[in-house]
Amino acid sequence: METKQQLTIKFVAGVVLIIVSLVLGKLVLVPILLFPGSTGWRTSMIIMYAFSWLLLLAGLVLAGVEGFRLATHKYREYKRRTVHKMKSTGRNAAHKTKRAAKKTVHVLKNSHRVMRKRPRM
Repeated sequence: METKQQLTIKFVAGVVLIIVSLVLGKLVLVPILLFPGSTGWRTSMIIMYAFSWLLLLAGLVLAGVEGFRLATHKYREYKRRTVHKMKSTGRNAAHKTKRAAKKTVHVLKNSHRVMRKRPRM
């Protein structure tokens, strides 16, 4: 599968429509929260919410398979980087923990030796 995607006008328009739809869907909540008793605002925001879904569907149709391939490729790439980073972070953390444990044991042994040499009162 080819990983490099060509940007077409149709694809870009689809992505823009999806983004506008998501933003509009969230902004619909603002007037409803500011004017909870207003029937006019509520009705107009429900219409805007339905319109945002139409925009989302249109964006998905325009972005199509190309958008799906890009999204799955980006997801796999992100997953691969995250797993690699978690593995390396885990190894580093384990190494640092072992080093700290050895240092603690060393300090405790030395403090015990120092305590033995002191005269008791």
